[in-house]
Amino acid sequence: MPTLTVSKAKGVLGRLVDDALKSKPVFIRRGERVVQLVPAVMPEPFPALPEGALTMSEERVAFINSMPDDPAPLRR
Repeated sequence: MPTLTVSKAKGVLGRLVDDALKSKPVFIRRGERVVQLVPAVMPEPFPALPEGALTMSEERVAFINSMPDDPAPLRR
């Protein structure tokens, strides 16, 4: 598995990406540090919630509105 410098990799970046996508090891060196090109694994998007999924029922709203403004009576 050859290691290319950044300068040399610039000219053949497309080929290097193709190699990485084919699971061939691709290493690029900058000074003494080395990076590896690998295919990314994209996360699944968050599922869309159906319309109204986060709304409260009228009964729940009425219950919350009926609670006292001072929570002290609720403490034990």
